[in-house]
Amino acid sequence: MFTKYVLPVVAVLGFTYAVYSVVEAGRPKPEAKKHMAPTTRPPQLDAVIAGAGLIEAKMENIPIGANSPGVVVKVDVKVGNRVKAGDPLFRLDPRPLQEERGVREAMLAAAEAELHRLVSAPRPEDIPLSKAALEEAKAHLDDTEAAFARSQRLFERQMIPASDYDKDRFAFQAAKATAAKANADLQRLLAGTWKEDIEVAKARVVQARSELERVNIEIDRLIVRALTDGEVLQVNVRPGQFAAMAWREPMIVLGDVEQLNLRVDIDEHDLPLFHTDMEATAYLRGRPATPFKLTKIVKIEPYVIPKKSLTGDNSERVDTRVLQVVYALPEKRAFPLYVGEQMDVYFGYPKRSLEKGTTAESSSESYQKDSSRTQEEQAPQGR
Repeated sequence: MFTKYVLPVVAVLGFTYAVYSVVEAGRPKPEAKKHMAPTTRPPQLDAVIAGAGLIEAKMENIPIGANSPGVVVKVDVKVGNRVKAGDPLFRLDPRPLQEERGVREAMLAAAEAELHRLVSAPRPEDIPLSKAALEEAKAHLDDTEAAFARSQRLFERQMIPASDYDKDRFAFQAAKATAAKANADLQRLLAGTWKEDIEVAKARVVQARSELERVNIEIDRLIVRALTDGEVLQVNVRPGQFAAMAWREPMIVLGDVEQLNLRVDIDEHDLPLFHTDMEATAYLRGRPATPFKLTKIVKIEPYVIPKKSLTGDNSERVDTRVLQVVYALPEKRAFPLYVGEQMDVYFGYPKRSLEKGTTAESSSESYQKDSSRTQEEQAPQGR
């Protein structure tokens, strides 16, 4: 039953599906409709070269990181907030440094107390003690002097042995030295502390105060602040996150979006044809019908750098070098622009206008001459 009826039906269905698949695969696929046409060369410009532009803030995009490693305990800003110089952005855990600050404060207090003790010397209660010690030493000196005089007379009469005489003589000399020491101690006490000792104590106070100030600065650095006015463009940090000294992406990005600039990359092969008096027209990608006239050059970075790829492909090789020219975007715009958007920029001379005695035909001829001259200059290097 299975072999007689089921297998032929399965074979017919398989053959039908194979024929259908072949027919469908051979049909031409409809072209995808373009949502918007790409940008093209402006018709009013002649001798055009082009470059890719990237919108950035007035003072460029400022990446913010941590001054020292630590755990983030608070984030004070959000995307879109306006900040001024000195406003806190985020804070790190200050507890380890706060403990060290307590130790430094104790060391400073000890150094200041030692300096005060030396400057205030002598203590009023120390003077009577030193005077009493001097009087005691003088009394002992008088006693030993009388004993020595008596022993000396007896020894001269040979009435006592030499050992007793030497004992009283040495006792008198010791008492004399003790009295001299007690007198010197009293005079030094009355004279006050040695000035060199005071200078050493002052230096220790300065050192302790500097150590405390250093710790306070380190604690203040745990509060990451904005160093310039601007707007928060991006926040990549959260409470509890560990902020390391080396980071792949900035924790916060600041920028002054009151005035936007356009950083244009001009290919190294087009550099001989680029002149600052060329008219520049920019088109936002996705809006090819709205041109932006670029009339003000903010700066030209004279260092030609390798072109940065914007595709995100790590295996892509960049073997092109570009010159970066920064233009100021017009303040009046028909629609908002955002930092990080890309624009296509075209440079050239007007076709129907005279500029410095140059017509459109002469500008085109100069463009062709520059191109041929560049090729001739590069030809011997290629050989």
